[in-house]
Amino acid sequence: MKVTITDAAKDKFESYEVPEGAAYRLSTIFSGGCSYVYNFDLAVEFPQKEDTKFEDNGLNIYLDPLTIKHINEDLKFDYVLGKGFRLIGPSEIYSYHLEVKQKAVK
Repeated sequence: MKVTITDAAKDKFESYEVPEGAAYRLSTIFSGGCSYVYNFDLAVEFPQKEDTKFEDNGLNIYLDPLTIKHINEDLKFDYVLGKGFRLIGPSEIYSYHLEVKQKAVK
């Protein structure tokens, strides 16, 4: 699996404050009742020991094991002004309108 961060995404990522020891992290959350829905959570938080680190365009991003298992293909982070981050794979667009949450407490 390869992770790519576009220049637009890099510029937006760099506008957030990242406390020492914290990083950008993408995780997957299950939701739903009769059927499962995958929701993605993009945040500045402290990486977990089971996360996998990816590096591109001078930035590090961590993905949790469930995200890697669910996506299981190359992933591109892009940013569109007014629309937020997008997660794009070769076979589908996984998410639109993602915003970075600040979960890392100094």
